[in-house]
Amino acid sequence: MKKVNVSTNKMSQFAGKWVVVDPLKNKIIAVGNELSDIDALVTRLATDPREPGTVPAAFKVPYANEGPHYIL
Repeated sequence: MKKVNVSTNKMSQFAGKWVVVDPLKNKIIAVGNELSDIDALVTRLATDPREPGTVPAAFKVPYANEGPHYIL
């Protein structure tokens, strides 16, 4: 895991990697090659008092040539 402080506008530079986005700051706060690299930043206890939508979220940034994939 690598901690960063980058605007979400520059997300394309992390293509193919997992990122953690802080929704309150609208910034990418960490990058990892695997989800397990960044899981400590996106998991929380059930007793955590923070509201949904204020907790950092993780997702994989697609490559530029990757389109949406649908499973029907």
